[in-house]
Amino acid sequence: MNTKPIPTKQPTGLFWMLILATFCCGMLVAGRLWLKWQTLPEIYTWQEFVEARGATYFFLIWNLLLAWVPYFAAQRFSKMQSQGSGWVSMTLCFCIWLLFLPNAPYIITDFLHLGPKPPIPLWYDIILLFAFACTGLLLGLLSLHNMHQTLRGQFSKGFSRAIILASIGLSGFGIWLGRFQRWNSWDIFTRPDVLLLDIVNTLTTWSELVRAIGISVLLSGILLIGYGVLLALMGSQATSRS
Repeated sequence: MNTKPIPTKQPTGLFWMLILATFCCGMLVAGRLWLKWQTLPEIYTWQEFVEARGATYFFLIWNLLLAWVPYFAAQRFSKMQSQGSGWVSMTLCFCIWLLFLPNAPYIITDFLHLGPKPPIPLWYDIILLFAFACTGLLLGLLSLHNMHQTLRGQFSKGFSRAIILASIGLSGFGIWLGRFQRWNSWDIFTRPDVLLLDIVNTLTTWSELVRAIGISVLLSGILLIGYGVLLALMGSQATSRS
């Protein structure tokens, strides 16, 4: 086991840029609602407004808030290591991070909702979805990096890398569970028996298993490549400073 502490604190400026990106995403949703409202002067109640024009993309705000959970969990895990916390509390924190990690790249799949929704221009919805997807993916990649660096302070380089690779693979499977099986991260606490039964049925049904593996590998691959790019960028930045 490697006990050498590895600094994992990320720049304060980066955190505030993520806050700014999240705020801008919220403003895009607000702008979309305003554009719709301007073209519907005959509708007076909010309920009629929502029901008359379909999706408001409010769910993207909730999805992005969930994407912050693994980011903060990784930060907390790093702090617990520096404070010498016990393995029980650290394991619990790691499990929370792993459980909510798929929520960060999950927003990429929200492009399934993209389509003509007059009076909103299609290009506006493309920008809106792209902004949310990029912010969520970045939160997930940064949480991976923070967790990876912290694990290197606890375990060997090879073992910590294996944990991260396994986490990326499980994240891809988690995205599949959320998008195509319609499960949420908290269902493991509220409906664990039904969730487990669904997973068993998937693993024992050949057609569903092939579909689940294919989609999970594709999504995990995107996350893995993104993480590789992030590592390369941070490595080049460290080299330029030395």
